Amino acid sequence: MFIMIFLKLAIGFLGLWVITFVIGKKEIGQITPLDFFTAILLSEIVGNTIYDDNVTYLHLIYALFLWMLFSYSIEKLSNHFIQFRRLTEGRAVLLVDKGEINQKLLQACKLDFNQLIVMLREKEIFDFSEVAYVLYETNGKISVIKKPEYEYVRIKDLGLQVKQESPSIPVIEKGQILLDTIRGIKMNEVHIRSMAKEQGFTEIKEIAYAEYNQEENKLVIIKKR
Repeated sequence: MFIMIFLKLAIGFLGLWVITFVIGKKEIGQITPLDFFTAILLSEIVGNTIYDDNVTYLHLIYALFLWMLFSYSIEKLSNHFIQFRRLTEGRAVLLVDKGEINQKLLQACKLDFNQLIVMLREKEIFDFSEVAYVLYETNGKISVIKKPEYEYVRIKDLGLQVKQESPSIPVIEKGQILLDTIRGIKMNEVHIRSMAKEQGFTEIKEIAYAEYNQEENKLVIIKKR
């Protein structure tokens, strides 16, 4: 009995992990209604089979595989067919147009004025007169365009020249070299060791953490204590 529960829990954990990577990772704020439904159903599939003696771990594997196949197929169809994506994810709704609230669409989205004002405050907008357009996105958040006179001044508006920054890349952690911490960026171990040596670190084990700064072509190093 206990061995079977352990096997089911282990399979459920690994299965959900695999499904997450197969169908894609999203932040909580990006979850669509389909993703929410998927999460609930997966929890039911795993939860209801753990303590049911009539359901073996093979049944659990089969159920997880089928749901992964369904979810993967829906994701692929959504990516290839716009109409199908609209069906599964919905469409953005224009709640405010040129400063005027569309009350019919607001009600259709099951929102009221107070909820809209709260979401605007979360965008650091405390005066509705500043708003020109509001889009209610499929993930339940809003995107806002302010009226021109209330927009922040941008650097290009001032005619200033700026240099585009690029992300720093973690390359060393706890004395170990990391070559592919960011998917799509591959680091060279020889180059990492060379830069560390130039900064006085002959042994990588002496470094607790290091990031590679692409603009300056050097490491930002935190030494072990």
